Amino acid sequence: MNKDQARAQEAGPGEWEISRRQLAGMAAELGLKAAAMPALPLRSLGRILEKRRQAGWMCEFEAENTADRIDPLRSLPCAQSVVAVAMPYRNRRWDTPRPPGLRGALSKYAWGEDYHRVLRGRLGALADRLATTAGREITVRAAVDTGPLVERAFAEAAGLGRVGKNGCLYVEPYGSWVFLGLLLTDLRIEPERTDPPGEVGSWRNEGPRVDGQADPDVFALCGTCDRCLRACPTDAFEAPGVLNANRCLSYVTQMKGLLPEEFQAPMGTRIWGCDICQAVCPINRRAACAPEHLEEIGEPGPESDREFLDRAYPDLVELLTMSRRSFERRFGVTAAAWRGVHTLRRNAASALGTWRDPRAVPPLIDRLGDGRPEVRSAAAWALARIGTPEGWAALAKAAEQETDSRVRARMEALLSQQGLPAKPL
Repeated sequence: MNKDQARAQEAGPGEWEISRRQLAGMAAELGLKAAAMPALPLRSLGRILEKRRQAGWMCEFEAENTADRIDPLRSLPCAQSVVAVAMPYRNRRWDTPRPPGLRGALSKYAWGEDYHRVLRGRLGALADRLATTAGREITVRAAVDTGPLVERAFAEAAGLGRVGKNGCLYVEPYGSWVFLGLLLTDLRIEPERTDPPGEVGSWRNEGPRVDGQADPDVFALCGTCDRCLRACPTDAFEAPGVLNANRCLSYVTQMKGLLPEEFQAPMGTRIWGCDICQAVCPINRRAACAPEHLEEIGEPGPESDREFLDRAYPDLVELLTMSRRSFERRFGVTAAAWRGVHTLRRNAASALGTWRDPRAVPPLIDRLGDGRPEVRSAAAWALARIGTPEGWAALAKAAEQETDSRVRARMEALLSQQGLPAKPL
């Protein structure tokens, strides 16, 4: 028995301050599913994270210090338990069709109120219930997608769900349409699993096998299905369950600066996030909706429906010229607002290139004079895709006047690919 396993057995069954049943009941009252585990480091995860870092598969959003990502005690030194929670977000508007017009699409996780705020609020309420039941003051630390700990790995280790080949955690009966969070506490909570967590299920699949197949013991949930892997527009999966985050469109749509040209066509009309690897999953197609009284989008009605559609499927031309105040009014409540209006404006310009509709040419020409180089670059790409004489002429003029060397190089490359001179005659 190693020292981690010894720590896990220090508190016997009669010493739990909160039972599994009590935890599950409190979580259910808040629309959550929960599972606890001892506050132990996931050491096998650390080795795998280092391998993925060396391979260049991690993005800027991930914490740099591996020890901080695998050890709960580095976040809360007095922690005894880690409570992993899942909050479902599939709702009755899931299959709402896109309205007509030049519209873009937000990932469904950004359709409603920002999950960081919502889930943090529920974790706070859960902590209050835990303290009341335990009959003492408790120390807690909550994490919702912003702390260093790898939430999915701890949720899997705690027994909250199983990870599929798309790298998402599946929690019955909601599929992978769930938000994850962690609550670290000094309470001794009965763990969901009777065996101390060791190897972390899906993380054992460290990279592609010689035959390119997944370990069947790791992804038994999926069987032989690999629709998610085949559907990814950017081939972001290095192996089943192994994502190169820098190629994932969910990251690409949120990254700063100029959009990498290789991803603009695969982005299509997505302007924030990507749902493809979840949407094609047969398990997710039969997933349950969140309890209606806990949905965060609001009650349906003529006005709220219109507002919802304008948020979920924004008018791209309108977004090109939207003021910061209007942007905050429409998107400020969502998880798509944190990067600000310029990122979505850049993505909207790129998405108009996918539509290839001449009606978008005048507003795109206006964006060639935008104050942000990433917006000018995206507008140039879109105009080249649409390919009207008016657009080509404006692009040629803009290339001559462009002051950012990166944007000018892109404009000149677009012009040369069409057989036009890099600069106007």
